[in-house]
Amino acid sequence: MDGDAPPSPGRQDTCRVRHQRIRWREGSLDAQRDRARRRCLSLSVWRIGTTKALRLEQLDLGSTLAPGRWHQTPPAGRPVVYAGGSRALCQLEKRVHCNGIRPLNQALLRLDLPDGAILEDVRALTDLPSNWIDRESLTQSIGIAWRRTNHALGLWVPSAVEPGENNIVLNPDHPSFASIAVTVERNPFTFDDRMFS
Repeated sequence: MDGDAPPSPGRQDTCRVRHQRIRWREGSLDAQRDRARRRCLSLSVWRIGTTKALRLEQLDLGSTLAPGRWHQTPPAGRPVVYAGGSRALCQLEKRVHCNGIRPLNQALLRLDLPDGAILEDVRALTDLPSNWIDRESLTQSIGIAWRRTNHALGLWVPSAVEPGENNIVLNPDHPSFASIAVTVERNPFTFDDRMFS
């Protein structure tokens, strides 16, 4: 075999190839290519929520109605948007928070975070005690303090359901928030029956 032969196109990284193809046609109005480019250049996180809140500007509504592990409702806290690092984690989180009752009228959203956005990790900002899961007032105070800085678009936090996995808390007031691309992946989203049997 010739050692100078170019690598087979089928073996190249798909995201990289797609990105190069799109740059070559920069300025194209083709929405499908634009979506593909965003997927290659951004980090995706997921969210399962009500079908009544499918647009970016609606996603923080729930955080204004009830406190969560990393936030308090106004005026003590500020609105946030929770998302999971995977679709599977989102399902586990929703299952735990719905008290065994199958949630209705849900949709699965993919949030593509903009390239270059600042993301922080709570474990780099503070030493979480080993019993952090049982100390919601502590995690809320950490989240509130982080939110007030307005320094980063997102804060990676461990999941209380599976601490080896990450959720992300997004800051709706950060300048990069408006650049998040929201894609409705499944509407309605239906859970596997075995999760509620």
